[in-house]
Amino acid sequence: MLKVLPCAAALRRLSLACGGLPRDCCGVRLYALPPYNRSVNPSALRMILVSLVTVVALSACGQVVDQTPTPVPTLALPTPRATLTPRPTPTLAPPTVVSPREARPTPTPVIYTVQEGDTLIPIANKFGISVQDLIAANNNLDATRLQIGQTLVIPSGPRPIAQPGQLLPSPTPAPYQIRGLNVYRTAAGSLECLGEVFNPGPNALTSVQLQITLLDKNNQALLQTAFYVALEVVQPAQASPFRVLFTDPPPTFEKFEVKALRGELVDPKNRFTQMRITRRDGKQEGAVFKVTGEAQNTDTVAATRSRIIVTTYDANRQVIGYRFLPLSETSIAPKATISFEMSLLSAAPTVADFSVSVEALRP
Repeated sequence: MLKVLPCAAALRRLSLACGGLPRDCCGVRLYALPPYNRSVNPSALRMILVSLVTVVALSACGQVVDQTPTPVPTLALPTPRATLTPRPTPTLAPPTVVSPREARPTPTPVIYTVQEGDTLIPIANKFGISVQDLIAANNNLDATRLQIGQTLVIPSGPRPIAQPGQLLPSPTPAPYQIRGLNVYRTAAGSLECLGEVFNPGPNALTSVQLQITLLDKNNQALLQTAFYVALEVVQPAQASPFRVLFTDPPPTFEKFEVKALRGELVDPKNRFTQMRITRRDGKQEGAVFKVTGEAQNTDTVAATRSRIIVTTYDANRQVIGYRFLPLSETSIAPKATISFEMSLLSAAPTVADFSVSVEALRP
């Protein structure tokens, strides 16, 4: 509560309280007033009083005394920051060690030693693979540089027919007959399929390609592969044998089928020297069938890389074996005749019939 004191009353109270002694009040030096002296000039006294009153009024009379205690300022505490809730630290699982795949045994590659008269097509047919696979497995082998005693790596097992680099099947293969089909298991447990292609037309055929499929008892395909016949060119009224070997046949195999994939008409005079068999003889000597005969170069140019192919048949005209052999290591002059001799084993103990074919390249 505020209270304003009158000037005279305030002065008197202060003087009495001070007892005439100097006091400090509100920053003003106060003195006790002496007893009133009537001899003092009233005008001078009035002037003194006015001056004093003015001083006091200036220093104290207008001062407002606040009787309400000044409140102690309340210190505002800083607003606490939001406490961040710590995220739980993820527990790292121990790294999983990925075990390497179980190593499968690498199949032992089949090594074939080139024999006299070998070419890539019969070698590929013997093992049931394509010529392209055989070349690829031997660092892009040059087919024109095969040497007797040279070793070749044979890819394991037949492969699907749709392999890059293979010839695509002909939309409509030139007509030929597939006959003499035969299949048997070898002593090693492999499955060998034999047969031949016969060309009944008036034109020679080349790139003759077939497909064989192994079936179960429900005619479901188990395994199939494509292959070429033994002769590069099948002349009119001539047959060419083929062989496919399945080294690991499916255990549920019951039967097989062979169908034509490709066959192209060709003029053999552009690449091949014309030759013919002039004499042939064959006889059984124990388990071996021996063939002898003569071949003649009927062309006007020399014959190089000549070879003969012998096919054996059983009584049902099924193919039971075939073999090819180089006819001469040197060129055969035009109109010249050369003799040959060959022995071969067959799937059946007795050979009922046989055929001999010959082919040679132009120089």
